[in-house]
Parts: sequence; C-alpha cells; structure tokens
Amino acid sequence: MRQFSDINPLTIAQDPRVVATIQDDRNEHKTYYFLIDHDYMLISNATYFTNKRTGESKWLHYQIEFPKQGLVWFLDSMQHRFFKTEAEGGLPKGVFHDKTVINGERIKLSRDFNADGNRGGGYSFITLDRKEDTYFAKEYSFTDQFLFNGGLIEILQDIADKIQRGEL
Repeated sequence: MRQFSDINPLTIAQDPRVVATIQDDRNEHKTYYFLIDHDYMLISNATYFTNKRTGESKWLHYQIEFPKQGLVWFLDSMQHRFFKTEAEGGLPKGVFHDKTVINGERIKLSRDFNADGNRGGGYSFITLDRKEDTYFAKEYSFTDQFLFNGGLIEILQDIADKIQRGEL
C-alpha cells in the first residue's frame, strides 16, 4: 500500500496533481481538493480557521488516499446498490454500507444519517486499511445537500469518467 505525505495547505492550490476543487457548501473557508497521483486518488481539504477566543488563525487540513478506481466503485455502488431496492439488486433491507477490495485495499461506502449534525443524510467514503491514528479509519463524510445540490457529485462523476477513459 503506497503511503502519502500530508498535503501542504499553503501550496496545495498550485499542486499539479490537483484535478478539481470545490468550496464547501457550509463553510466558506473550507476548500476540497481532488488529486490524482498515478494510480491513486487523494481527497483533501484545507480550512482557514480562526480561534474566536484567542483570535489566532491557522490552516487546518485533512486527507484520505485510495486507489483511483475506488472512486469509480464508490459512485457505482451509490447508484446501483444504495439507490435501488433489494428487489432491484440494491442493498438488503437494513444494510447501510457496501465494501470492496481494490488493488489490495479495503474501501467502504456508508450511508450517514447525521452527516450535517442535524439528522440530515449523507455518505461516507472510508479507507479501511488507512488509519488516522492506530485505530480509526480515514474517511470523509459528505452531506446529501453538498453531493446532490452543491455540485460535488458532478465533480466526482467527471473525475471518474476521466479515470475510466484513461485520461487520469
């Protein structure tokens, strides 16, 4: 499993691996970056944070990495497993996640029921073999609002289409 250094939030906007960006729909100071590095995809964000109590500001960042074919799988699973009933070939009743192995890495897509903190739905992209620390898997959760009304799904689909055509 290929390892990646943390992105630099001060220079990521100029990184030649960046193939797309989008501003978060709930935090104007947070930008998501989508990078392709050979056979891998990185999703990262950089957030300019100001501590209200101290007035100090700094850049915060987070990232996940997975085989780039994982993005194609995430979108396919969402469309063909989550958006369909069990009778149509979707997930069985009461199951809210899907898992697979791509290039030796376990990845998971999970339905979220509180993605926005107000019981709003969403989806989590999870890399089960890559850990934040020694225990928790790296993941990103995106709200339904951001995915389907905020333009994120179109960006992800565009990247996946380019991956499938061999352009990325």
